[in-house]
Amino acid sequence: MRLKKGALLPVIFLFLSFNILSDGHEQPTIVPMEHFACVYNPGKDRDDDLRVVKEWNKFIDDSGINYSSYFLDPYYTNTDEQYDTHWIGFSTSFEEMGKAQELMLSGEGAKIQAKFDKVTSCAEHDIWGSYTVRASSNDGGGVLNLSSCKLTEGTTTEDLMSADKKMNAFADQTGNTGGMYRWFPGPGVQLSWTSKYDFLAANTTSSLSQWGASADAMVNGGGAAMQASIYGSLMQCEDARVFLATQARSSNN
Repeated sequence: MRLKKGALLPVIFLFLSFNILSDGHEQPTIVPMEHFACVYNPGKDRDDDLRVVKEWNKFIDDSGINYSSYFLDPYYTNTDEQYDTHWIGFSTSFEEMGKAQELMLSGEGAKIQAKFDKVTSCAEHDIWGSYTVRASSNDGGGVLNLSSCKLTEGTTTEDLMSADKKMNAFADQTGNTGGMYRWFPGPGVQLSWTSKYDFLAANTTSSLSQWGASADAMVNGGGAAMQASIYGSLMQCEDARVFLATQARSSNN
């Protein structure tokens, strides 16, 4: 994936949108996620990407850097979607993410980066902070559902974490094994998006059939009503999209 030169901003500036939640109470743990939005160059496709990924994985293995990543392919989307594929990568800390990015700016990393650049052109590179509401039982790819969300006036971190406990209890009761995450925007995210929303709600399932089962539970099993009763006064979400997620790298490679 295409990396841009430049140091990460200090974390205090990174999550200005998240700082509006600060209320003196317990704060969620945030880990970094970088995102690239890309189109395939003429004559190139996923197979070409995967050939470079194989070489890149060995390089990252040898470096000892903790980094996991996924390809996201648009599935249920609208005409606003401009890209063939997206790449999201996670590290355990912002320092670790910086180390992973530095690897691709010189030496062997830069050579591998040049091979990525021949396959895709990536117009967007931004960084987010990911908070885990509910960890997925599967981290090997599957289906990702994204919605853009705005917090209501006066909502606090404590409000959200209390609501999350209720939602997790409901998910336990229904046997939901999917993951629930919030992605807070940092540098590079389009101003047109940050002027309207505070975060992305990211829900994962292991397959389209499991996604369908989750949809059944929401639409016909009382899930939507329960979700509204828990979060309805705290946030409003819209513009739901679904992507197929293919794991490019596990941090345990």
